[in-house]
Amino acid sequence: MAAQVADAPGLDARVAVVSLVIINISLLTVGTELLEVVGAVIVVVALLATRRPVPAAVVVVLEVVLLLAVHVVLPALGAGALSLIVFALTFTYRFLLVGLLSWVLLSGITTGSLLAAMGWARVPRVVAVPAVVAVRFLPVVIDDARTIRDNLVLRGVVPSGAALAVHPVTAVRRAVLPLVASSVRTGDELSASALLRGLGCTRTPTSVVSLRLRWVDVLLLVVAVAVGVLAVQQSLAG
Repeated sequence: MAAQVADAPGLDARVAVVSLVIINISLLTVGTELLEVVGAVIVVVALLATRRPVPAAVVVVLEVVLLLAVHVVLPALGAGALSLIVFALTFTYRFLLVGLLSWVLLSGITTGSLLAAMGWARVPRVVAVPAVVAVRFLPVVIDDARTIRDNLVLRGVVPSGAALAVHPVTAVRRAVLPLVASSVRTGDELSASALLRGLGCTRTPTSVVSLRLRWVDVLLLVVAVAVGVLAVQQSLAG
């Protein structure tokens, strides 16, 4: 009996990865204010579309603060140490935009769609299999870390999870070491699961996920190409 092929949920993995690479390279390599504002708008729209209003509001506030610092504060106070601080904050802010966009686009990619996309791109299995295992591994590690943090707070070892940052010895003994042990067990379980699912087979597997372009994928690709063209134009003009 043939396996039923299902459409991939969320964004097409191919479009998400390609668009992410184009937009991130444009934001980090071409340091113009116009590209920064465009990137902030894209990130805010993506966050609102995925129902994450709090990070979107933070991005808007940070963008407004940086624009005021560049166009109001610096001209009034003059250049100096403050200009270096603003430059450092601006560069850090762009990394924040890149991280948030990566979070939004990559969080919707499932292991099935990722494996199907890498099969479509003829990615060698020595690269595809570790990538799929890593996609399954990282969320489990994050969940284990949250469980350990909540357990420490519940037992009264630390007042909050943030308090571990100021108690390094307690953090290593009560959080890092248990997390490492849990990660080793998780890695063994995922490796066994991967072998049972046939990821180590020498034959080419048949994907149960069908990759299809939707209007959202086309829109994202058009936006990414437009950002890339704008980055090239800004780079040549500068």
